[in-house]
Amino acid sequence: MGNESGWRAAFSALLIAGLLAGDTAGRALRDAGPADVRRIGELTSRWHLRYAAEPAAAGATHRVVPLAGNQAWLFVTAEGRPGTSLLHWNTSGWNPAGSLPGQLKKAGYIDVSASPSGDAVLVINHVPGEQGGSAEHLWQFSGGRWTRHRPRHLDWTGDFAVVGRNDVWLTQGGGPEGPPADMVHWDGTALRRKTPPEATDLVAVAAARPDDVWVVDDRGWPRTLHWNGERWRVTPLPCTPAIARRDCHGRPFLGRLSGLAAGLGNDAWAVGPGWADGARPVVLHWNGAAWNQVRLDVGHHTGLAAVRTDSVGGVWIAANPANGTPYVLNLRNGEWARSALPPRSGPPARIVDIAPAPGTTHLWVHAQHGDGPGKTSLVYELQ
Repeated sequence: MGNESGWRAAFSALLIAGLLAGDTAGRALRDAGPADVRRIGELTSRWHLRYAAEPAAAGATHRVVPLAGNQAWLFVTAEGRPGTSLLHWNTSGWNPAGSLPGQLKKAGYIDVSASPSGDAVLVINHVPGEQGGSAEHLWQFSGGRWTRHRPRHLDWTGDFAVVGRNDVWLTQGGGPEGPPADMVHWDGTALRRKTPPEATDLVAVAAARPDDVWVVDDRGWPRTLHWNGERWRVTPLPCTPAIARRDCHGRPFLGRLSGLAAGLGNDAWAVGPGWADGARPVVLHWNGAAWNQVRLDVGHHTGLAAVRTDSVGGVWIAANPANGTPYVLNLRNGEWARSALPPRSGPPARIVDIAPAPGTTHLWVHAQHGDGPGKTSLVYELQ
């Protein structure tokens, strides 16, 4: 009996030592970077400062929308009071755009997105009701004119994707305090529900075609669902606590996605987290059959603010290191490259959002220096 107990104790000690050694070696391998980590080159593109907020507009909200033909719009919403203005960029510089409807000029909060081709721009305007209620008005710009739509029963909750003219997908409801989560499709005439199965809180949507729509459902950890034109399909993500395969390069697991993008040819991308939490950020790629982690040579303490695909086959990611200069990553023809935000004196900078220019390899970048009332917004074009 004594010999058996001694054998068991020795075996247990060896087993525990082996597990600890294996775990330590596994962590070291992941942190050191395995052989399949994708190295990143340097972009040869040049940064051009296109806009710097005046001191009076430093606290305003800025949204840049690239258009076809080397043009762009910049929506500027005042801070603390209603009022939105629109600037138009062409090769001669910025000029006031006189086409903004009166209701949008008075708007205190709007959200804006455009189709990948730049032929349609959609603005959602939250309009307070006379008796305490509210409504969402959809403003569409296409064919040189604005059209207002006032769909009934739209409880928009923060994200939408414009596929093209009269083809918009919007998240609706969700969260602990709101109505049941749902997806709605706007076809230019009416809203049609496309309810995902067992949705909890739909926080992001991306779409490349009417039969290629992605949505992120936040259930305490993220999961993605794909619409193929007929039905939704749950697509399990690696790196999340919800599934057994948790082998994440540089971190235990991913708790939240910060960006989602749909590209050409059944291609999709997701990144997170959006803040530097001490572990390596995660880049996920859908290859048409499954999600896989792309192991990029991106350091710890880096947040990934956004991911976008462009109309000529490229992928863009905005990265904000906790200590260091923000930069963008670009995947083009199978090769990754990076380009850092130009240096500028003053408080630390971060990239807020990025937007590819239709039909080109150019990128518009919205950056912000500082926080609070003294923050300064800058808009760059990377060519």
